[in-house]
Amino acid sequence: MTIKRQSETREGFVMPKFVIADDHVVLRQGLRALLNSISGWEVVGEASNGLEVIPLVEQHHPDVVILDLAMPQLGGIETISRLRKLDQKICILVLSAKDDDQSVREAMRVGANGFLPKTSESDELQFALNALMRGHSYLSPSVCHAVMANGLDGDSSLNSPLALLSAREREVMKLLSEGQPNRTVAKTLHISARTVDSHRANIMKKLGVNSNAELVQTALKHGLIE
Repeated sequence: MTIKRQSETREGFVMPKFVIADDHVVLRQGLRALLNSISGWEVVGEASNGLEVIPLVEQHHPDVVILDLAMPQLGGIETISRLRKLDQKICILVLSAKDDDQSVREAMRVGANGFLPKTSESDELQFALNALMRGHSYLSPSVCHAVMANGLDGDSSLNSPLALLSAREREVMKLLSEGQPNRTVAKTLHISARTVDSHRANIMKKLGVNSNAELVQTALKHGLIE
């Protein structure tokens, strides 16, 4: 499915539309106020978790999605991957407190167009958004060494074992690692509790872990949860 945005019918991105995804309400409100204060810019939707992003994009057809990496229910990396499968042209800017090298490389590898730490100034945010809407990528100088030093794939010794998991397995692992009981995971993902058990067994086998504690440690180490 390819989404056609109204702004694509105009010259450039004169009237860009944005969706903001972050679980912190105050941050979303601040971003909305900032972006709406710029002439011609409009925030058309907000999401508090990764699962809410896709329906918002399908409904509002934004030009840019600004998202955090550490979101409940569906993390930023998987959200980016799903967005990129949905629409190759949409601009995706990560605005995250998780600005370690691995997080930056993984976000860019799965399809983000830009990456900013949450400590960035508003001027840099506006500059980054303008760069993305002109068809460029943007990495904040404070994180660009992550890509320049090792490339998007990075050192093979740093590759995440989570790459062995399917998208659904990563979702299940995130929720289980956050302490959600099987019935809650099943309800959240609209699958059966038996399917959750099956995914959990496959996850532990692929990752070579033998207990819930090890599963949580792996999720923490590789940025799936905080």
